[in-house]
Amino acid sequence: MLRKLSSIKSKILILYLILLIVTMVFAGYYLQYSLQNYFSQWMEEEVIKKMELVTDIINPLLEEGDLTSLKEVVNNFGDKLETRFTIIDLEGVPLADSREDPQRMENHLQRPEVQMVLEGEIGRTERYSSTIDAEMRYIALPVIKNGEMVGIVRGAMELDDLQQLFRGIWNVLLRVGVVVIIISTLLSLKMTEKITTPIERITSAAQKIANGFLDHKLMIRTEDEIGQLAEMFNYMVSRVKEKIEELSAEKNKIETIVTSIADGVIAVNDQEEVILFNPAAEDIFGIKEQDVLGKSIIQITKNYKLDQLIEKTLQQVGILTEELEILLPEKKIFRVQVAPIRGDRKTKGVVAVLRDITEIRRLERMRRDFVSNVSHELKTPLTSIKGYVETLIDSKLDYETAQYFLEIINDETNRLERLITDLLDLSKIESEPNLGINQEVDLVEVIKDVSSLLNNKAEEKEIDLKLCLPFEAPIIKGDPDQFARVMINLIDNAIKYTPQGGRVKTILHVEKKEAVIEVEDNGIGIPEQDLERVFERFYRVDKARTRKQGGTGLGLSIVKHIVRQYNGQIDVESELEQGTKFIIRFPLL
Repeated sequence: MLRKLSSIKSKILILYLILLIVTMVFAGYYLQYSLQNYFSQWMEEEVIKKMELVTDIINPLLEEGDLTSLKEVVNNFGDKLETRFTIIDLEGVPLADSREDPQRMENHLQRPEVQMVLEGEIGRTERYSSTIDAEMRYIALPVIKNGEMVGIVRGAMELDDLQQLFRGIWNVLLRVGVVVIIISTLLSLKMTEKITTPIERITSAAQKIANGFLDHKLMIRTEDEIGQLAEMFNYMVSRVKEKIEELSAEKNKIETIVTSIADGVIAVNDQEEVILFNPAAEDIFGIKEQDVLGKSIIQITKNYKLDQLIEKTLQQVGILTEELEILLPEKKIFRVQVAPIRGDRKTKGVVAVLRDITEIRRLERMRRDFVSNVSHELKTPLTSIKGYVETLIDSKLDYETAQYFLEIINDETNRLERLITDLLDLSKIESEPNLGINQEVDLVEVIKDVSSLLNNKAEEKEIDLKLCLPFEAPIIKGDPDQFARVMINLIDNAIKYTPQGGRVKTILHVEKKEAVIEVEDNGIGIPEQDLERVFERFYRVDKARTRKQGGTGLGLSIVKHIVRQYNGQIDVESELEQGTKFIIRFPLL
C-alpha cells in the first residue's frame, strides 16, 4: 500500500486533487464573500425602500400623535412586507413595533443605529436580538417633517435567511465539486498513465538489465522527453553491454592467466583480507579459495614474515622480494614477490606471488654435495695411485715390493673404473627413462640368476643365502638387465654388511596387483637418522668401512632410479645391529 502511495502516479494524482480542492474551496469562499456582499446590499436597499414607504405613511400620524393608528399601520406594513419595523421618538422611546409591544421594550436611545441617525448618518448594525432570539441586521432612517427630524424608523431583517441562502450555495458547490473531482480524477489518471506507464516500462527494463538481461530494448516511440529518455536508455544499455563484454573478456584473460600460473598467487585488499587465491596457492596450502576469502593472510599461512612483508608493501608503494620458509602444511622454501595494487593516490591492496624453490634448493645442495663427493672419491684413489707411481719412479725397489705397489695401483684403478662406470650408468638411466620398458620380465628367473651369481661370495663369508619364491612367476614390464642390476646391488650390499655366518633372505610375493620383493639381512643395520639419505649419491653411513668394502656410494641411488623408472616404489626398514630390509613394489603386467 505504501509503495502504491509513493509512486509517481499517486503523487501526481494526490497533488492534482489537493490543488483542485484548494482551488474550489478558495473559489467557494470568494463566491460566498461576493454573494454575501451582493445580497446584503440588495436586501438593505429593499429594506430602505420599504422603510421610506412606511415613513411617508407614518409622518401625519407622528405629527398628530395618534399612537394607536401608528401601531396599526406599522403592524399592517410589517406583516405585508415581512419586515420588522420599529418607530422610535427622539428620546429613544419605542412608539410602535410590528413584532413586539412597544411598552415592554427598552429605551433604544443608546442603540448604535439610533445614535448613528442622531449624528446624521444612516444607522447600520448587526447584533443578536434577545427579543426575538435571532441574529439581526438593523437599519435606521430619520423621519423628517418640514426639514426637521421628528422620529426614527428602524427596519430589521433576520440574517438566518441570508445564511440559509449561503448554505444552499455551498450545497450546490459541494455537489458540483464532487462531480468535478470525480471527472478530474479520471482525467488525471488517464493523463498520468501517459507519463507513468513509460516510466514503469523503463523501471522494469532497468530491473531486467540489473539481473543480467542486457539484450532487453525499450519500445517507446514518442516525441516528448520520455521518448528521448527511452532512446538514451537503449543507447546506454548497448554501451554498458559493450563495456561489460570487454571487461568480461579481460577478466577471463586474467583468470586464465592466474589459474594457469604454476606459482601461488594471493591478492589481499587494504584490510589484508584475501580476495584472490589461485589453484597453485590452493595446492601449496591445501585449502580451497572459498574457504579463505575474507580471511587475513596470517590465518591462512600462519607465517609472520609473509604477513609483515604484505604490511610493509601496503605502507610503502614498491615491489618487495624475499625468500621465506613456510612450515605449513609442509616445510617448503618460497621466493615471494609482493607488489602493491595501486588506486587513486593510495594502495588498495597487495598481490603476492609465491614460487616454490624447495626443489631448486635441494638440487643445489645435492649438486654441491655431488661435486664434493665426486671430487673426494676421485681424489682419494688418484692420490694413492700418484703416490705409489712416484715411489716406483724415484726408488729402486725389489720385485716383491714393486709388485705390491702395482697391485694397489691396480685396485685403485679398478675402483676409479667402477666409479666412472656407475656414474655413466646413472646418467644413462636418468637421460633414457623409457629404455626397455616394453619387455616382459620374469622376476623369479631374474632373482634366481642373481642369487647364483652371488652365491660364491656368500659362501666365502658363510652367509646363508635364502630364496622364498612363488610357484607362478609374476610378470612385469621392463628391462631384465636393469632388474638384475637392482637385485645385484641389494643382495650384494646385504652380503657386504652382514657379519660372518649371517643370513640374507630374498622374498617375492604378489600383493594387491603388485609384485613385492623383500631383501632382508641380519647385518649391522642403518641408524634411524640416516634412513632418509641412504638413496642419495655418494652418501655412506660409515664411509671408511664402505670404501674398504669397495663400494662407490652410487649403488642405492641407481636402484632407486631404476625402480622409479618402472613406476615402482622402494622403502627401507632397519635397526642397528639387528639388520636391514629393503622392500620394492612393482605394478604387475
